[in-house]
Amino acid sequence: MRRQWQSGIPRRTRRTQGGAVAVIVALSLAVLIGVVGLALDLGKLYIVRSELQNSADACALAAVRDLTGATINLSVSEAAGITAGNLNRVFFQSTPVQLATDSNVTFSDSLANPFLPKGSVANPSAMKYVKCTTSLSNIANWFAQVLNVLPGNSVANASVSTMAVATISPAQTTCAIPVFVCKAGTEVSPPIAGQSYTRGQWIASKTGSPPSYGAGNFGWAALDGSNNATSIRNELTGNYCALPAVGSSVGSPGNKITDTGAWNSRFGIYANPYSQAADTPDFTGFAYTSTSWPTQSNAYSDFVSKRSTFTAYQGDAAAGISTSGSSSGTTYSAGADRRLALAPEVDCTQLLSGHKTNIAWWDCVLMLDPMDKGGGALPVHLEYEGKSTDASVPCATQGVPGDGTSVGPLVPVLVQ
Repeated sequence: MRRQWQSGIPRRTRRTQGGAVAVIVALSLAVLIGVVGLALDLGKLYIVRSELQNSADACALAAVRDLTGATINLSVSEAAGITAGNLNRVFFQSTPVQLATDSNVTFSDSLANPFLPKGSVANPSAMKYVKCTTSLSNIANWFAQVLNVLPGNSVANASVSTMAVATISPAQTTCAIPVFVCKAGTEVSPPIAGQSYTRGQWIASKTGSPPSYGAGNFGWAALDGSNNATSIRNELTGNYCALPAVGSSVGSPGNKITDTGAWNSRFGIYANPYSQAADTPDFTGFAYTSTSWPTQSNAYSDFVSKRSTFTAYQGDAAAGISTSGSSSGTTYSAGADRRLALAPEVDCTQLLSGHKTNIAWWDCVLMLDPMDKGGGALPVHLEYEGKSTDASVPCATQGVPGDGTSVGPLVPVLVQ
């Protein structure tokens, strides 16, 4: 019989080639499915890892907030970290994170030293770092399970773990007002009982000019190191956040600033040339004086409540003072953090021989009252809220982490 040809290829050869192509396609599909499955499963694990990292970060930042040196029981720090970490969810937000004590939150005094569970820490007050670890195991593969049907192949379920390490670092953007606070016992008149300020204590501005200051516990200081009254005015109406380091000098031109308008603008009381458009007020202008707050101490909690309702300045008659300017057009809801600020504490004996003094540390203070017309006869007052490095003071909640030279309040920061 005559062999049939088509396109020059025998029919038997075409059938042989077709079978080979089918085998190649089948093998290629298996490989393709495996590759697709691997990509999808790796993507899933990446998402789970990101979710676990969020939990670890939250845990570490919350736990380290209490490591100020004052915390004796690390259980407080551990509980804060676990609570924050457990608020997160994983596996496409379907499963709550489960952190346990000891195994997930550990402590160290140095990044170079081992991290230990709280029960193994000999000196809790020395702890400066917190490590939080989070994990999720037995994560079932999706498409990669297809490979399990191939002879000699077995794809196990996956596990993912993450960790975060945090410490507390000085803030860089907590802003200051241009005043100096005399260290208790350094030319302070009247003298401070116990030679130290107490939280909630009111302190008054000093009378007179250096070197012969009169009564009072704080005066005006240009934070840029000059003794220029214009610098003080600009630092009051603006935001002076580039804080000088401890040991740097601040300059004092005397007791009175250029005018009352710069100080009073923070209370939302404006006189020409000041205005809300250029000089932001606080969220409240409510003044604390001997008339409006007879106890003359511990006004901070009331200040917080007044800010929450944007309470306006109550007026000169109610405050018992006589200001220059008006608050009638002030929109306090458009205010900012303007009356709770940092101020340098200094050795005022250095001012007996000049207009410069060095910063010993930074204090958290509350501006209590506006200034009388032209500076007036009456002093203005600050309420002492504590050192900026004390995590319990209100100023410690402000600011973003800075570098090692920053001098603001201690705030949590991730380091790993």
